[in-house]
Amino acid sequence: FSVVSSESSVSSGINAEYGDHQYTRFVMLLFVLCALFDPAVTKGSVGIVHMHGVLEGYYEHNNFKNHIERNLGIEVHLIDAYNYASSVVPIKTQVKNVGEMVREIASQYDHIIAVGYSQGGVIMRGVIEEWDNHNVAMFISLASPQHGVYGSPPLAEHFIPFFDWYAKNGIYKVLYTSVFQRLGLFNYYLDPTHYEMYLKSVEYFPRMNNEREGEEGAQQRKINFSKLRKLVLIGGPGEDVIDPWQSTQFGYYTEFGFDGYVVPMEKTRFYKKDLFGLRTLAQSGRVVRCTYDEINHLQFRDYQGMLETCVLPAISAIVEELSE
Repeated sequence: FSVVSSESSVSSGINAEYGDHQYTRFVMLLFVLCALFDPAVTKGSVGIVHMHGVLEGYYEHNNFKNHIERNLGIEVHLIDAYNYASSVVPIKTQVKNVGEMVREIASQYDHIIAVGYSQGGVIMRGVIEEWDNHNVAMFISLASPQHGVYGSPPLAEHFIPFFDWYAKNGIYKVLYTSVFQRLGLFNYYLDPTHYEMYLKSVEYFPRMNNEREGEEGAQQRKINFSKLRKLVLIGGPGEDVIDPWQSTQFGYYTEFGFDGYVVPMEKTRFYKKDLFGLRTLAQSGRVVRCTYDEINHLQFRDYQGMLETCVLPAISAIVEELSE
């Protein structure tokens, strides 16, 4: 904008002042219009926080981040912590430190959506349960062993002879020692045939599941997890790392282990006793299970068919619900 000069100096000053006011009003109007129509601003009250898995780096989930941001305009924060070798730090420690990072990010938003892939899903569930008055609206668990793991990864059986036999018959004696429990990836090893030993030997996973009676903070952890508006559990029989694959949806082996069979979420101790609020969520219609037959463990990171049919619709639905 420019001000046209007039014949007198007095009228020129008045016109200049008038022009300044008009310019200021125009800039303010332009700012308001940009705010109204910019997707990043209109959806700024919701953010997504993503935790990667074991023995990998946060940037390996850039495809997930880019797909969500491109299609929904919602910012995805990939947690840059415990990458590769450092991901074997005890789960309890990771939950504490990742929790601090997540809370800092969450302070920028009215609500966040928590996403955890593989071991990252276990860590993210711990963060939610330990976080009083959280603003996590939805938790998306991507190929995560939410009920633990047992035996050996199906993939390993193709490369290490007799490993599966050993895993079924004696590996618990090693994994439940104090030495191996210093490694995070063994902190959620749950042998149902040696359940009491598991409760005594594993520090954090039984606490997260409220499996030990009288454990401090159990009721508050249940309250915190039950506060979720939606829980999305993603997995499938093509899973080649987590045994059983149903653990990704809170299913698990019975007390007979490999001599028994795998039961769905509703038949497990976690659910029937509603130890940490899983049954509470399910019975109120807040649990969604997405099952894919053709996807292996690594593909669950960012498989486009999964993103298009489960992740994007779930995020869109919760954002719409939050805006009502």
